[in-house]
Amino acid sequence: MRSINDIWPARLAAHIKETQTYLRYMLNDHLLLVIMFLLGGGAYAYQQWLDQLPPHFPSAFLMALLLALTVTFSQVRTLLKEPDIIFLLPMEKGLNHYFQRAFIYSYILQTVQMIVCLTILAPLYFQSGEGEGINYLFLIFQLTVIKYWNLWIQWKMTHFPERLSQIMDKFVRYAVNFTVIYLAVKESMLALFIYGMMALVTIYFFKITRNKTLQWEFLILQENRKLQSFYRLANMFTDVPKLKAEAKRRKWMDWILSFIPYKQSNVFLYMFSRSFIRSGDYFGLFIRLLMIGVIVSIFLPLSLVSCIILPAAVLFLTGIQLTSLYKHYDALFIADLYPVPQNIKKKSFLRLLFTILFIELAVLTIVLLTQTNILFVGVQLAINALFAYIFVYMYFSGKFLAR
Repeated sequence: MRSINDIWPARLAAHIKETQTYLRYMLNDHLLLVIMFLLGGGAYAYQQWLDQLPPHFPSAFLMALLLALTVTFSQVRTLLKEPDIIFLLPMEKGLNHYFQRAFIYSYILQTVQMIVCLTILAPLYFQSGEGEGINYLFLIFQLTVIKYWNLWIQWKMTHFPERLSQIMDKFVRYAVNFTVIYLAVKESMLALFIYGMMALVTIYFFKITRNKTLQWEFLILQENRKLQSFYRLANMFTDVPKLKAEAKRRKWMDWILSFIPYKQSNVFLYMFSRSFIRSGDYFGLFIRLLMIGVIVSIFLPLSLVSCIILPAAVLFLTGIQLTSLYKHYDALFIADLYPVPQNIKKKSFLRLLFTILFIELAVLTIVLLTQTNILFVGVQLAINALFAYIFVYMYFSGKFLAR
């Protein structure tokens, strides 16, 4: 590097290159097929839902609820690394250009994501008769300004890294964002009053942070968390050497392990089960996909076909993304010294995976039972239980564990 201004372009180029490398593994044929299927099914279900909207449906409320999430949860990607606290900290005053470019990069990236959300919500906006095309364009403009304000406030809040301050900041900003977006959708002049309050808050934060220095430890921690989140996602498709595993005790779930009989042949079953419960990567993934399935099943117009396809899609995604659990102990050489046949490892993993998918299917079945008739639910339960068995013991066993 010739000057300090060359740091950001070099960091950004390396970040994009690494992201593209992992995306090539993540966007494989299986995932693209599932994404296309879900997009097609989701678009059809969305149109069906719009056609059945009652005249007085609170579309402005729902849009404000969702859009407030997209603008509130903002973060400047600084691309800082742990050695920077030693090598770049002494040059903090000369890094203004670096952080300005990081801010612009983050704003553009997150604004694109917000516009995608606005595009999805556009049919709801026009279906409910909230306004015309020119009004929606003006709404998009307002949201780009609101997004900029949120990102700027979040950046200033990094000067106050206390956890309570961060939580209160997000809570207050979400309330403000929800209010102003709702008023903007309804084209109410009261939105001008909220904008005035936001301007005063901007002046206040500008004054109180004028003489404050950057909290380098907090910025690096934030960047590492964001990076590790991406690594955890990529690790579901390929090995990521830079991934740092995190485990949580979750003592309240220890009773689940008591169902595993204490005998030599269950050593890998116990180890895999313990890892699944304690690891945020696996257990968190299971909970997130299950909650998505539950939420979609509540709002999706259900037929016999959708009753079968929705749980099958959730089971497939869960199974595919739990692949890395099988290799969880590969780096622990002591596991190879256990006096049990190696085929026990494969059998134990398949048994655990089928149990996880069946529990997921049972929960989705209970939810579906409250949404549609018992005949549809019974048929989907039988078909998807068979699908889970074939997926685990034939497709998964032969395609993934045979590598």
